[in-house]
Amino acid sequence: MSSTRGAARRRQAGGRPLAVSGDVQPEPTWQRTALPNGVRVVSEPVAGARSLSVGVWVGHGSRDEPAETAGLCHLLEHLIFKGTAERDARSLSLAFDAVGGEMNAYTTKERTAYYSRVPAGAEEIGVDLLLEAVTRAALREEDLAGEREIILEELAGAEDDPADWADTKLYEVLFADHPLGREVIGSADTVGAITRADVARFVAEGHHGANVVVTAAGVVDHDRLVDSVGRWLGTLPAGAPPVRVAPTGRGSGRVHVRRRTEQTQLALGWRCGGLHSDDRHALTVLEHVLGDGPASRLFHEVREVRSLAYSVGSSLSLYSDVGTLLVATAVAPERAAETLRVIEGEVARLARGGITEAELVAAQGYVVGSTLLGLEEASTCMARLAYLELTYGGVTPIETYLDHIRAVTLADVARVASTVFSVSPALATVGPRAVR
Repeated sequence: MSSTRGAARRRQAGGRPLAVSGDVQPEPTWQRTALPNGVRVVSEPVAGARSLSVGVWVGHGSRDEPAETAGLCHLLEHLIFKGTAERDARSLSLAFDAVGGEMNAYTTKERTAYYSRVPAGAEEIGVDLLLEAVTRAALREEDLAGEREIILEELAGAEDDPADWADTKLYEVLFADHPLGREVIGSADTVGAITRADVARFVAEGHHGANVVVTAAGVVDHDRLVDSVGRWLGTLPAGAPPVRVAPTGRGSGRVHVRRRTEQTQLALGWRCGGLHSDDRHALTVLEHVLGDGPASRLFHEVREVRSLAYSVGSSLSLYSDVGTLLVATAVAPERAAETLRVIEGEVARLARGGITEAELVAAQGYVVGSTLLGLEEASTCMARLAYLELTYGGVTPIETYLDHIRAVTLADVARVASTVFSVSPALATVGPRAVR
């Protein structure tokens, strides 16, 4: 059970759209059915697959929790796997073990995903047992107490990880006094305050027809899937998506956490447009050129040219009303200030001059090619369906997104870079001394 911690995992969950070249692979077909209460069911067969991937996606995440019970959504995620009135946690695990399958979940700032993957022919396990776990969770007091202790250990482990801690502190600076600034798994105080009544109330508020999407990919029978979803989720109230308030301010500032570490962790961040911004495609290109991989400017300058760090990278996370562009690295304390200047210098050059034609072509090709490889997995196809349905209210052909990426121009990237980097970054550092 994952809480989707860290910058790289935030990007995975935060919403980089998926693309694949229509010139290489014909557009797959998908089917979509909306139940009377608003629950949407979307499925897509994957040629050559020997498995079925299924997910129940709830548009309710950590930003939708009351501040005093932050971490509630993540705690609920844990409790789902503690069993139902008919089955305990071990029975659930044994059922999936018996077919070589898996069931897991993760929580993000705006959604929670419960998913399974089983071999073809094990639909009863992959679909019905997953839906039973999600809809019939026992939520026992003793399980709540036990999982609370486990999450407190998870929090302790995160505080021992400088990269995790820098990421947490960076978000607190970027989104001070806003739910997006809170850690997904909460704090020791808020997790300790959560009661069973809080969990039950949160389920009632978030698990309703307008806020739930079920997706499947691989060897899938859509009509059979719809029948199962109707049995387990058809009686949910219709409800409405959560009402969210966008963050205000600029999201700048600095914070340092003094720790006895061999390296200083640096994390920089800028706010940018979100999932509905017209700039999201140009942002994808900009982020790749900045620090996404060994051909990026930061990797070349920080590692290859100056040998300052073993790794350096960027990440892009897009939420419903805002996004973040982050940079992270770890270096020797005596070289932290130099590294920070190098990163800020590369950012300033992008803000002034944008990117080159060669960088644009490479970034566009990377988005297309890497997604093509990813979509060979049924689980990735399943997640793509959910991402599009929850975010935009429907699935569109991959070529539509691909056209947007191909349409990004040098001027688009230059404009976005000058806008995003016009504000001083938020900076979080963890190490033996502050970075000057």
